[in-house]
Amino acid sequence: MSLLSILMKSKRDEPSSKPRPDCGLCTRAEEVVVWRGAFWRLIDAQQPDYPGYMRLVANRHVTEVSWLAKAEREHLFKLLPVIDELICEHLAPEKINIASLGNQVPHMHWHIIPRWKDDPHFPDSIWSSARNNMASPELAQRREKAEALFQSLVAACKKAVY
Repeated sequence: MSLLSILMKSKRDEPSSKPRPDCGLCTRAEEVVVWRGAFWRLIDAQQPDYPGYMRLVANRHVTEVSWLAKAEREHLFKLLPVIDELICEHLAPEKINIASLGNQVPHMHWHIIPRWKDDPHFPDSIWSSARNNMASPELAQRREKAEALFQSLVAACKKAVY
């Protein structure tokens, strides 16, 4: 049994938490951290056409939900609804996309993307071809509201898991 397993009170042998030098999410190059907890960090994805787009990233290198220790899973599923609710409150999007893919970057992370009918890709995924190349007239206002959202997330995420 690994030391990590003992510390996390896990009955299975948890994978190492050692950062991998070949993983962009382990090395944390140039990310804007909105909030950081023991197991997860919430970062601003910095996508100008998608104000409020964030990634919830596992602090240790892990690739699958089934690899998460119980405490990590509990924090994950406490954080996602809180983030979702605050996005609705601050930004009032038509939809919120929550996705965990990991095909390009095999490190557990969740994309949390507010969506509007006038965004460049709606109703398709943001990774598809753009349908509309025009900026929404409300984009600047949404960006300002996203900054307020990020500020409110600090206390809300902390309260959700501690």
